[in-house]
Amino acid sequence: MCLVSTVSNSFLINGAPKGFIRPTRGIYQGDPLLPYLFLLCAEGLTCMIREAELRRSLTGIKISRDSPSISHILFADDTIIFCKASSVERAEIMRILRKYEEFQDRRLMWENAP
Repeated sequence: MCLVSTVSNSFLINGAPKGFIRPTRGIYQGDPLLPYLFLLCAEGLTCMIREAELRRSLTGIKISRDSPSISHILFADDTIIFCKASSVERAEIMRILRKYEEFQDRRLMWENAP
């Protein structure tokens, strides 16, 4: 978190750095650190989904009988979750997403603390 919250930028004027600006909102789009932060956050969601699979609360899909089950796909800012169309599995997905949201809310509160 220190890497994200202690960023500062300066401008090159006539080839020399001048002044420093501290962004008020974490990192910026295109920052080379973003893919790694995405992986860290996505890993938490992946672990929660896999745990639900191990408990057999989520099922996932299979392409054939002998293939592994696919429960989710993560790409950039998209997530696709595969499961049975049942109220039990829908409730489990909602529980996982609420828990994931709570983690994100705590992170934002910590990040914006004085």
